[in-house]
Amino acid sequence: MRSRFLCAGLLTLLALQVQASGFWVTTNEYAAGRGTVTADEQWVYANAADVSGTFENDLFLLTPSALNFSGIYQGNVWGASLMGIQAAGSCERNLRIYSPTIRIEGSIAGNLIAVGNTVVISANAVIYGSAHIYALNNIVQEGVIEGNAVFSAPRMITFAGTVKGRVSAEAPEIIFTRDARLEGDLAYLSPEELEPPAGAVLGEVSRSTPPSLLDPARLRKIMLSFLAALLAGVPFITLCPMTTAMSAQLIKRAPWKCLLAGFTASIALPFFGMMSLSSLVGIPLGALILAAWGTLLYLSRMVLALVIGSLFLKKMGNSIGKVLAAMAIGLSLIYAATVFPAVGIPVQIAVLWLGMGSLIIALFEKRRLILQVPANLQKLQKLRDENYKPEEDET
Repeated sequence: MRSRFLCAGLLTLLALQVQASGFWVTTNEYAAGRGTVTADEQWVYANAADVSGTFENDLFLLTPSALNFSGIYQGNVWGASLMGIQAAGSCERNLRIYSPTIRIEGSIAGNLIAVGNTVVISANAVIYGSAHIYALNNIVQEGVIEGNAVFSAPRMITFAGTVKGRVSAEAPEIIFTRDARLEGDLAYLSPEELEPPAGAVLGEVSRSTPPSLLDPARLRKIMLSFLAALLAGVPFITLCPMTTAMSAQLIKRAPWKCLLAGFTASIALPFFGMMSLSSLVGIPLGALILAAWGTLLYLSRMVLALVIGSLFLKKMGNSIGKVLAAMAIGLSLIYAATVFPAVGIPVQIAVLWLGMGSLIIALFEKRRLILQVPANLQKLQKLRDENYKPEEDET
């Protein structure tokens, strides 16, 4: 519930751009169904949304429910959903979407940027521009992409359609079906040597070999990242001890609450930041939102490292030296997990969501406590005045 209030609060901040950006909406159900025409730019947060009508301007939409872009969109479209996105309509400009599951079934006249767990470009989909797709699991390409394509997935990429431009693919496993046809060059990064079927790739095929897990240069990079995080964590914990302690306690006391808040913030903050940057008057706000998101993204590992390290130093006490030692132990374990991608990727996701969620909740809790201090001081002063006896001072 609090994560929804956070998103609504971010939309309220974006109201500073109302005159330049058009109309913004925060509602339970947003309805712009088939047959309706919306002329103004729309900035929407809704628990459920029907956007199957016609939109003559840009559409920015965030919802926790499943989302179907089945209408006609004459402007740019930005969409994020916590449940899943299906794009079956006609987008006459660019489409940028973020969701755990994404399925493209319509036409996109501009470019596509899709980030999700599993992304499918179905057989009847047509993308006239370029496509940038980043998945946490699999990518399936069955439709037609007129421009260039960049695919990245930690498990598998399946080519079963047509790509007329250059293709860049990165995945442990890349599969071609008999219907696959890449008319441009293919550059791929994979541990396995790729042998496309005859006629599947008309351009040149080039391969980049990923470094081995224990490659000295790769291990050195991980070590330098660990040292950089440790150096950044020292001033953070030293200067913000209350926020750090509250965040660590929240992870121990309410991990699922922190996970939900972090998951929501990791979607909402970059989404609203990029939305703000789309208009001139919103550039400062967008820069602040993206800067806050980047800061929380990096500091999230410090908080979780402190929690992990405290498990090894249970009798840590209040010494700042022991606190920093606990953070160093936790960071070393987090970065050691990145040596093995199969373990490192889920660990990094958990670190991000738990750490970011705990920091956001701790900042809200800290603000509430600060606001309560004057009232509590007044109560103490009143209690002192009521119990004050001058004759005791004379004795």
